[in-house]
Amino acid sequence: MPLETTDLTPLIGTQIFIDKSAMLAGTYSAELRAVLEQRGVFLIRGVDLSDEEEIAFAATLGQVRSDFGRPIMRVTFDKTKNPEHAAYFHGTFYWHMDATHQDTPPLASILTPRILAREGGQTEFANSYASYEDLPEADKQAFEGLLIEHEQDDALRAPGLVPTEEQLERMRVLGTKVHPLVWTHRSGRKSLVLGISAKRVVGMPAKESAALIGRLRAWMTQPKYVYHHEWQMGDVLMWDNTGTLHRVLPYDKTSDRRLHRVTLVGEEPITDTPQRKAA
Repeated sequence: MPLETTDLTPLIGTQIFIDKSAMLAGTYSAELRAVLEQRGVFLIRGVDLSDEEEIAFAATLGQVRSDFGRPIMRVTFDKTKNPEHAAYFHGTFYWHMDATHQDTPPLASILTPRILAREGGQTEFANSYASYEDLPEADKQAFEGLLIEHEQDDALRAPGLVPTEEQLERMRVLGTKVHPLVWTHRSGRKSLVLGISAKRVVGMPAKESAALIGRLRAWMTQPKYVYHHEWQMGDVLMWDNTGTLHRVLPYDKTSDRRLHRVTLVGEEPITDTPQRKAA
């Protein structure tokens, strides 16, 4: 039987109607991967997955990645649940793409809620394929060959946050990574590689560089490119990290809000160019 779906917005997000047994059996793995690439985000509602089931489902779609030494990441500011890495989630309030410090970023991630905030805490996703495709042709031509420096310090630069020297050092060792602004994927489609980690355009004056990055962030996150997700218990939500940006909306950081994330190993390096290799 064909997979039953309904689009959540015209340009991003699709709800999929599938039961747990079919998810865990991998019955529709190829179809789910196709939806993920074309739509950026898919949502399955009313399926309560244990940690083991979330990992098993992810494994039907790709190779499960170990984040901080384990397959499940507990996304929470509660240090009793995530004592070592809670501070790094401050950066999730800004539009970002995960792991821009790597040549081959994660393919995708799955989130399931365990405890929800009383107010706020919604998650938003922006389609960086669609926003590239809608650029004026003059911009597309001008952006080919541009390189962007990415740094990973924003997670520890939130207002009022005083990072420890150990936390700062963990970010410093990631260094600066240079990526092309326009990622030409193996499929032939193109997307923009930006987010909060994008610091400057290589070789461009600082004022002009900041203006361009700011303009493109605003362009990419226009409402028509964004899916706004209101969490419900039992949700399974997956996004394509290579073709979207995401962020969480503000909520009380002292709340018990906790989501569990499983991430898939990247399968495609961001397109190499002679200029990037030289950089």
